[in-house]
Amino acid sequence: MRHGVKNKKLGVNAQHKRAILRALATSIIGKGMEAEQSNRYVRTTLHKAKMVRSVVDRMVTYAKKGDLSARREAARFIMDPKVLQDLFATIGPRYANRNGGYTRVLKLGPNRAGDASEMALVGLVEDEIVAKSKKAAEPAKSEAVSMVEGESKSA
Repeated sequence: MRHGVKNKKLGVNAQHKRAILRALATSIIGKGMEAEQSNRYVRTTLHKAKMVRSVVDRMVTYAKKGDLSARREAARFIMDPKVLQDLFATIGPRYANRNGGYTRVLKLGPNRAGDASEMALVGLVEDEIVAKSKKAAEPAKSEAVSMVEGESKSA
C-alpha cells in the first residue's frame, strides 16, 4: 500500500514526468499571451492538468518577484527564452494584485476515444474579477433606495 506517498506518477519515470510538466507549463504560459480567448487554453488529460497547475502558479509567482534569482529559477523550468521573457515582462505585472490561483482547469465532456481518459483545458485566468465588483456595487444600490424613500444619510 502507498501510505503517505503524496507525489503522482503519471505512469512514467521522474525524468519523463519533469519533461512533460516543463513542456505543458511552457505552452500554457505561451498561450496565455495570445489575444484570442479561445486559444488561451491547452487541451490535456485531467490528471496532467491538475499536476501542471502548481508548476504554472509557481512560475507566475517567480515572475511577480521579478528579481534575477527568480528569473534564473524560472529559466530552469521554462524551455523557450521568448516565453520566459513574456512571463516576466507581461504576465508577472498582470497578476501583481492577485494572491494565487493563476490557472484554471476546465473539464471537457466526453472522455478520449482511445483510452477513455478524462480530458481538460488548462490555462491562465483573466485579469478582471467580476464577482468582487458586483459585491461592491450592491451597498451603493441600497443607499440609493433609502435616499429615494426620503431617509437621509446624515440623519
